Formats: sequence, structure tokens, C-alpha cells
Amino acid sequence: MLMIEKYRLAFDISPVPMLLIAGDGEILLANSGFLELFEYNASELIGLSVEVLVPAPTREHHPELRNAYHRVPTKRSMGAGRDLYGVTKSGNVIPLELGLEPVPDSEEPMALVAAIDIRQRKAHEVRLRQAMDAAASAMVMVDHKGSIVFVNQAAAKLFQYEERDLMGKRVEMLVPEEFQRAHPVYTSSFMSNSTARSMGLGRDLFARRRDGSQFPVEIALTPVDTPEGKMVMSTIIDLSERVAAAEEVARKSKELEALNVELSHFAYSASHDLKAPLSSIVGLLNICLQDLETNDIDEVRANMSKVMEISRRSADKIEAILTVARAGRDPVERSLIQLEEIVQETWLDLTGGKAGTELLLDLDHKDPVMSEQTTLKVIIENLLSNALRYSDPKKSEHTIRVSSRTIDDGLHVAVSDNGVGIPEENHDKVFLMFKRLDERSGDGLGLALVKKQIDRLGGEITLKSTVGHGAEFSFTLPGEDEDLEQDSGDSRR
Repeated sequence: MLMIEKYRLAFDISPVPMLLIAGDGEILLANSGFLELFEYNASELIGLSVEVLVPAPTREHHPELRNAYHRVPTKRSMGAGRDLYGVTKSGNVIPLELGLEPVPDSEEPMALVAAIDIRQRKAHEVRLRQAMDAAASAMVMVDHKGSIVFVNQAAAKLFQYEERDLMGKRVEMLVPEEFQRAHPVYTSSFMSNSTARSMGLGRDLFARRRDGSQFPVEIALTPVDTPEGKMVMSTIIDLSERVAAAEEVARKSKELEALNVELSHFAYSASHDLKAPLSSIVGLLNICLQDLETNDIDEVRANMSKVMEISRRSADKIEAILTVARAGRDPVERSLIQLEEIVQETWLDLTGGKAGTELLLDLDHKDPVMSEQTTLKVIIENLLSNALRYSDPKKSEHTIRVSSRTIDDGLHVAVSDNGVGIPEENHDKVFLMFKRLDERSGDGLGLALVKKQIDRLGGEITLKSTVGHGAEFSFTLPGEDEDLEQDSGDSRR
């Protein structure tokens, strides 16, 4: 009793709710702050077991915890790392922060309990949590040991984890493997000299998702002083879309630059190539006017026929120019086609079956090809026509070989001949519009059209040639992806 009276005055003047508890859990003393917090009168609470203040889920095991404390009594916070709650007389459960201190010089084990109502703090934490979860940016807080103590919903979604899978884990799990070993050094360095700043200035930063994939990020570091020590709040912005957009802009800029060069060349060549036939037409029409004055109808008819022929060729040239200009703009419409059929039909169209050139087929890939039929026919037609045009008159036999084979990323097709060949200095010029290498060149549009259409199909074309030993034009077509497989299914139906 003397011990209780000794503490009564201190209890009564303390602004903190306090209890004095015996070793067996009996409540010996409670101040007014504690009684008000738990909604009891002193006569109702004194003498009861402290377990009456413990919520039902943990009440059964509380005596074990209490006895363990009295075996090694120390001044400390209760339930470190756990949320603690008390239950009031009316049954309300309230969050608490509890401090324990053994009573010195007591014949029987006793403990002082200080209880702080943290409902307002919890409400603030909930509001703070809601605000952080509403943030569009990912947020991750790390303690001085590099352990994750907080993540918002945006961060969990960005890294493809559940929040519970990140809490308490090392932050290095979010860092690419090649940087994980050095990262703790960076964390320690920031903790010792922490100021709010962007991370990795001047360097490209990447983060690591749960599946191991990496993505570019921008990270802002903010030091935070907490009761548990200094921590770091990282705000993480996914730059994937921004980087992709920048790459797309760079790609479009490169394409635009190439188009501007092509347009300049096109304008010059088109004006030059169309000027001559127009001049011829004007000249022939003037002659027709003169012949009409002399009533020379036969001469008028002959010159008008020439005008019609020149006009037809000019119209064909303009149509060819427009075909090249349109190439690459239309969407690709693929279907299952037989490469051998296209080669044979095109060869017949070009030669009428009377060519003095032998066509050899070496088609290892005989299965139907998923491609655009009209476009593939244009490609094959221009390559065969080019090979026919450049036969070598010094050789007794002229052969053209069309071969195909399957490669890892699709189909490889080659059209080769034993003709005159193409000088190496002209290899980069053959695919340019209106580029005529010699008198046997056509309108300079065929191979330009071939390249644009192969680019449109997602393939590549290359040239190998040595003067006197013929030429080989080879191109690849990409393999089937999911869209192509869907097209394939549609075509089978």
C-alpha cells in the first residue's frame, strides 16, 4: 500500500494516461487521464485484471507476454514493430503507444504503463497514405539499412509486386542485377550527406521489375527524419513512354530527312525526264499545224500517232512515279501465297515463253508464304526484268536463278544471274529513284520501287555483284507474328 500511495500523487498530476500493475496483472492504480481514455471510474477498474483492457484476439496470450516481461523487466516501448490496441469499457478498440517501466525497490513485481492515444496520428497516417496512393508517381521509402519501409500503390504496380512482398525487403531487389552489389554504397553515401536531389544526374537510370525486365526511370531522392531515424523517400517516374516517344521522333526525323532528299532528287529528275517528251510533243504539234496548211493529212496522221505514243509513255512514267511515291504508305494486307507460282507466272509474262535465258528454281522453302501477293509480284517482276536486261552478250548461255530458304527471322529469297554485273561504286546507287547506270537502264524507278516495297513489308534487300560475273539481289521477309498467324487463319477460311 505504501508503494501505491507513493505513486498516487505523481499519477494524478501526470498529463499522460498511466497504470500501475501488479505482477499477476491486477490493476493497482490508474490516473484520471487513463480512466477517461478507457471510460471507467476508479472503483470499476481498480482490482480488475489488466487483460480486461486487451482486445479479445490477443487477450488469451497476454498473460504469457506479461510474465515474460517480469522475468526480464526493462524500461522500453511495448510491442515494437507491432500495432497495439486497447479496448474501452464500451467496447471501442483504440490504437495505443505503450511504454513499460519496472517499479524499482518493490517487494513484488510491478510495472508502470504509460498509454498514449494515437488515434489522431493514425488518422493522419491514413490520410497521408491515401494521398500517397493517389499520387501518379511511384514512391518508395527506405531506412538507413536500405530496407523498404513504405511503398505506395503506384510503386507496387510499376514494379509488378504486391505491397506486402516489398515491405522489409532490400531496395536492391528493384535495381538491375549489374548494379545491385554497388548500390548499398550509394545508399550509405546519401545517408551521410543527404540533401534533396535527383539521382544519377547525367546518367541513364534503369529499374527492375519483378519479372526481371528493366525500364528507364527518373528518380528524386528526399531525406526524411523520423523517430526511427533518417530515411529516404524516392519518387520514381517511368520514362518508358518518354524514351519511346523520343526514339520515335528521332526515327521520324531520319525518315523525313531521307524523304526530303528523295523529294529534291525526285523534283529534279521528274522535271528533267518530263521536259523532253513535252518538248517533242510541242514540236510535233507545230509540224501538224504546218501540214494542215498544206492539207498533208497523211503526215498529220503520222505525227499525231507519234504524239499519242509519246503521251502514252509519259503517262506510264507518271504512273510509275506515283507508284513509287505511294509505296510504303498503304497498310500491308497479307495472305497465304505460293512463291513458285508467282515466279513462274511473272516469268511467263516477261518472256512470253520465248526467252533465250534459262530460269532455274532452287526453292527450299516450298510451303505457302504469308505476304502481300501483289507487292511480292512487283518485287519479283522488277528483279527478273532487271536480270533479263543485263544479260552478257559475250556468254553463250544466260541463266537466272531464283532461290529461297527459311531463316531464323523469316524467309530469304535471292534472284541471281550470270550477266554483265554491276560495278561496286554503283551498288549504293541502284536503289535511288531515276538513277540510270547505263543505256540499258529503264526509267530508273524499278529497283527504287522494289526497295520501298520490301521496306514496307519489314524486310531488307542487299546486292552482291562483280563486273563480268553477274549480280545477286537478295531480300528477306519477316517471319509470322501473331497478327500474321491471324491473317493466315482468316485466309484458310
